Amino acid sequence: MNRNLALLLALGLLLGLGGCANIKVASKSSSSLTSFLGFSELPDWYITSRYSYSDSHWIKNDFGMDIHYRDTGDGPVVLMIHGEMDSLHMWEQWTEMLSTNFRVISIDLPGSGLSGATHCIDDNDETCHENLGPDYLKHTLRYFIEDLQLSNLNLVGSSYGAYLAADYALKNPDNVEKLVLVSPAGFQQDVPSSLNWLAGPNLITRYYQPSLLITNIVNDFFASEQVKPVQMKRYLHLAQSDGMHATNIIKLKLAEEMMKHGTTLDFSMLETDTLVLWGEQDKWSNPELASRWGETLPNATLVTYPDLGHALMIEQPDITVADVSSYFLGDPLPSIEGLGIEGSFTIDEAAGELSKEELFGNGGAEETQEMVDEP
Repeated sequence: MNRNLALLLALGLLLGLGGCANIKVASKSSSSLTSFLGFSELPDWYITSRYSYSDSHWIKNDFGMDIHYRDTGDGPVVLMIHGEMDSLHMWEQWTEMLSTNFRVISIDLPGSGLSGATHCIDDNDETCHENLGPDYLKHTLRYFIEDLQLSNLNLVGSSYGAYLAADYALKNPDNVEKLVLVSPAGFQQDVPSSLNWLAGPNLITRYYQPSLLITNIVNDFFASEQVKPVQMKRYLHLAQSDGMHATNIIKLKLAEEMMKHGTTLDFSMLETDTLVLWGEQDKWSNPELASRWGETLPNATLVTYPDLGHALMIEQPDITVADVSSYFLGDPLPSIEGLGIEGSFTIDEAAGELSKEELFGNGGAEETQEMVDEP
């Protein structure tokens, strides 16, 4: 495509995609003008040096591709799987909190994060975007678990990653202790308009992907559009790393197909104890599906959060991870039991619900007053 024509199309698309506020966010988060317009991709060395962790590791999958993962903490194993257009970085605060009681492993799926675009099987120096698909992802996850010799898993997944987690648990029930599904994909729903721009039959996005396309999707992950600048920049950088333009389209098409047609898997056969979490302000995965998941899974506990969206583990990590940690430990869930972690339950509130007559008999009130009056 002629570069001048592409530039005109890019500017036209930017004006059509959103208002000045959205364009301002996209421009501030972009690393350069060409990145903002969607013509350039960032080199792997830059992405790796900026976004790896001290506990980052790499392991080859069966197709010779280096898969990035984190491994930290000791105790029962928790494995976390991110969703579409995301990476293991979404679990950063959950990882920090859970690692005090568990060995926490999170994976960058092929086509995401520091694992990057899928490579050709016969030549790992070349990129083959078309290799990415449901079977490739499921195979990589299965043998990642096998290669690390992970057993008796507590498995966590978000969105499309939750679908992959549920699929693994359904097929390997003896290796999964408990399952946590955050806004899981799997049932039919309407496709968000932000997804249609990239995943739809759009010739333009094959050649370039303006930052605004990515920021519009990321905004749909949050209940409000107040995404922190450092978070938005990370989303953009990882979506614009080497080979990711074509990969983004494939990933989003997988999500789109799931939304349009649903899965053929029978989740009513999934007997693993499962916690389903959903933000009621989710603009990406329909919150009305939460109750369907709760009814379909035989051993499900459903928790919804009135003020949170799709990225609930980023929006309110303290509140949401408290439920997950309690679930794994076999303790009451704060959000359900009313215990909370932000003063939603106090001793005074509990005392107000107690009957002094039942506790102390008919003379309870006088006796209690005497106890209070004594020095």
